[in-house]
Amino acid sequence: MSHKDTAEPGNRIVVSAIGTGGHYFPAIIVAQELVRRGAEVIVLVRKGYHEDKVAQMYGLKTFTIRARAFYGKSMFNKILAILLFVYSSFIVLSLIKNARGIAFGGFGTLPLVIPCLIRRRDFFLFEPNRRPGRATKFFASKAKIVFLGLPLLDNMKGRLLITGVPIRPDFKGTIGTKLSKKGRSNTILFLGGSGGSYMINKLALEMQEVVPDDYRLVIISGQRDYAWVSEKINGRTKVIPFTFTPWSEMHTADAIIARAGALAGYEILATNTPVVFIPFPYAIDDHQYHNARYFASLGNATVLREEQATSQKVVEELFKLLSRRKKKPDVNWDAEKQIADLILGGIV
Repeated sequence: MSHKDTAEPGNRIVVSAIGTGGHYFPAIIVAQELVRRGAEVIVLVRKGYHEDKVAQMYGLKTFTIRARAFYGKSMFNKILAILLFVYSSFIVLSLIKNARGIAFGGFGTLPLVIPCLIRRRDFFLFEPNRRPGRATKFFASKAKIVFLGLPLLDNMKGRLLITGVPIRPDFKGTIGTKLSKKGRSNTILFLGGSGGSYMINKLALEMQEVVPDDYRLVIISGQRDYAWVSEKINGRTKVIPFTFTPWSEMHTADAIIARAGALAGYEILATNTPVVFIPFPYAIDDHQYHNARYFASLGNATVLREEQATSQKVVEELFKLLSRRKKKPDVNWDAEKQIADLILGGIV
């Protein structure tokens, strides 16, 4: 696309949607709401990655940059990440002229925020997790507002506003549409995050031998593990490599086993479905564990560390949850509207 700027100040919004599903789905939900209100929205993506495919699926205008993760990488990849960050920031400079920006966390934040600072343009941040990422913490004090998906564990400088995590519109449409149990088995759904989880997949296969015979299992395995998981399932288990529409499985599940990314956890909370969270133990600052603890305090959930999560223990915890009276979940169904209000000028 051309870099030539024709937008009036405040009418163009540049949205960084780079990262995992917990970054790009909330970004795209907010981008859709901004478009609905007449803003010119440009979504920063990496060519061929999930955020690119999802943005195009929803008809959003995209702009490709070449951002890469820095933390936890080899020295070579760290150097490459820095070089790509400098390059990406340079090409975004002309894009951000007479625009506002909003970044949704992770390494995709810097190529948007740095040009905003250079151009002296307003920018906003969205932090989905209870433990904020390094980019969020570093730039929070300079942001117009930092929108929070969940209450933070620790204090952070800046103007902070808890909005909840934006929930996908298609997902909202499935709430309250649980299918009749007549003619179908009880269902346990296994969610390992947008990339899948070897541990969750392995656990699901082990649980085939443990759960009662009237239960069926559905595994969203991720592309990487799909082949070997498919070879080991029995007749009552279905495996799906990846789906952009997990709500089609979530709204028929009677119980869920999941990692604890902010988006997935928030949406599971919204379904009021019993869930055992098994946080990814290597998440930066152990943020998935802290997310899970928060979700468990609000809804029908329990948390097990990965080393605790044997098939027997998980089944035991699941059936404890299934026997309890369900709590009414406390979620904000309109986070994207609140965020759009403030980005488009309702700042007090």
